[in-house]
Amino acid sequence: MRRIVVVGGSLAGHGAARVLRAQGYDGELVVVGGERHRPYDRYPLSKAYLTRSVDRAGLAIDDPPADVVWRLGERAVRLDLAGRQVVLDDRTRIGFDGLVVASGARPRDIDLVEGVQGAFVMRTIEDAETFRSSLESGTRRVVVVGGGLIGAEVAAHAVHQGHHTTMVDPSDLPTARAVGRPVAEHLQRLHEAAGVHLRNRTRMRTLDVRAGSVTGVVLDDGSRLPADVVMMATGTTPNVEWLRGSGLHASGGLACTPTLHARGSDRVVGAGDVVRVPQPLLDGEAPRVEHWASTLAHAELAAANLLAGPERARPLTALPTFGTTIHGARVRAVGFPQAADRSRVVWGSVEAGQALVALARGRQVVAVVSLAAHDHLPSLVGQLSPGTSLDDVIGTDVPLTSGQPSPKRSGPAVAGR
Repeated sequence: MRRIVVVGGSLAGHGAARVLRAQGYDGELVVVGGERHRPYDRYPLSKAYLTRSVDRAGLAIDDPPADVVWRLGERAVRLDLAGRQVVLDDRTRIGFDGLVVASGARPRDIDLVEGVQGAFVMRTIEDAETFRSSLESGTRRVVVVGGGLIGAEVAAHAVHQGHHTTMVDPSDLPTARAVGRPVAEHLQRLHEAAGVHLRNRTRMRTLDVRAGSVTGVVLDDGSRLPADVVMMATGTTPNVEWLRGSGLHASGGLACTPTLHARGSDRVVGAGDVVRVPQPLLDGEAPRVEHWASTLAHAELAAANLLAGPERARPLTALPTFGTTIHGARVRAVGFPQAADRSRVVWGSVEAGQALVALARGRQVVAVVSLAAHDHLPSLVGQLSPGTSLDDVIGTDVPLTSGQPSPKRSGPAVAGR
């Protein structure tokens, strides 16, 4: 291959470019990125970056790939697959022999907050910095719309900074899709104890904007929450518009094979938030995965398989993994908690703040979650395979931390999400 183009200048794109060079690719390598910054790590933006535990330099990604043509501040707007060209927003055409699609995803409500003072999404360095500044300029009434991981992290940060904080979520239990019901119930208790006002089973109808500044949030029941600051954390949309009409399958994300080749082209691979890959634990369903560790795994495998070709390509085996700390509670999950409809505590006590939980869809275990028990999580991860049921999962005999209640060796399966 004389030229490989990587569309996406964030973690996945950077990782793919680095691996291509590390594996001996010596042709021309072009990286197209919509932001003007060199690639940086977005993971801490809603965490350590908000608390100033990490500065801009700490977001920089180490080990930059050598001899790369960086096209930063430019966006791909069209893919001519037959002609093997990527068309940029300035109408420049870049030919390729191999293509890495790593164009990521954007906040679902980015257009809603554009130009509105006091309304934010969390995606870029600038997003995090302006939101942080708004919290540091005095006591504020903060409304967080969306109770997923980012929403929960932001709400926890805001309330601990002394702000009147409300979190609005359409589900009956925020973060349940991310960590399963048992741990989500624990996090809800922590939110309430910290002073976060929870408006579950509630949707936002619109922002209340006056003279260009947000003044509140109008809910679906017609009530209004006054607000000086609003964070929209309602999920993301994959950046696939530039792939439409190319012949690739890109509805809801770029559809890839288990080797991360795009369905329909051996010259195209995908990595990161933008791709959908069939998962054996989910009977071949192909969800998008938006976690830091998965992005790195995708980037490494996609780059290697692009060079190897489809005949020698290896399938993706790495399971999604993520971790977070909310109100001091350390949580780590492996697998697909969002798919679960049953759960079982296999070790410890969620109420005591230390537990291992297995999550299943029907009988198939699809995820395992640790609450302050990360050292013991690998024993459960090794049991995540097709055919493993909740009844098959074996916990650990390691006792709880001194002073904790005695272990709860197992509990009944609980229906519901």
